Amino acid sequence: METRSHFHAELDALKARVTALFERVETSRQGAVTAYIEQDAGVARQVIEADRGINQQACDLDEACLRMLALEQPVALDLRRIVGYARAGINLERLADEAVGVAESALNGPGLPGDCDKFLETLAAHAQRMYALATQAFVEDDTDKALEVCRLDEKAGELAMSVMRCISEALSNCHAQPEASVRAILAARCFERMAGYASNLAEVVVFILKGATLSQQCQPR
Repeated sequence: METRSHFHAELDALKARVTALFERVETSRQGAVTAYIEQDAGVARQVIEADRGINQQACDLDEACLRMLALEQPVALDLRRIVGYARAGINLERLADEAVGVAESALNGPGLPGDCDKFLETLAAHAQRMYALATQAFVEDDTDKALEVCRLDEKAGELAMSVMRCISEALSNCHAQPEASVRAILAARCFERMAGYASNLAEVVVFILKGATLSQQCQPR
């Protein structure tokens, strides 16, 4: 009994490490949005510099998961938790990489004036909502919130397409410089992928709790 108590204490500590990584990645995500919208080079550099620490934290988490799998040989829900935590770490690291991409775009110059950047801000806000819900779903073991993230993913794609249409129209009407348009496109793709990784994190929660993957209708199968 004491051995199992020790194991579950370690499992709780592992979840706390993943939660801490969620928080650290959110700081980078927020910083990237600020850097791009406000053209803040200082914040952009902070996001880029922080990425090395996030990568190391994700790597340490992965090693801890592998060690628990090797030493404890868990089954059922405990096994899914450890595997899920490792998957979450991978997706969090990749989401942070997208934040770096946005920050690098901010360092290279201003984006588009007017409506196109407003569309970008809407996309970024939508990705933020998805990430916040995915975080809550993970912390609270809440399948309903995880499924809501999945349902929001389609909207992220629609918003990204709105950004692309706006940029195309601005270019065709000579209302935008090619360099600024490229930066805006890169930022839009980064925000769209952030939303995708938030959806992946929600799928991890469903996998842990239900032992299932999500269908295209956002239902466990």
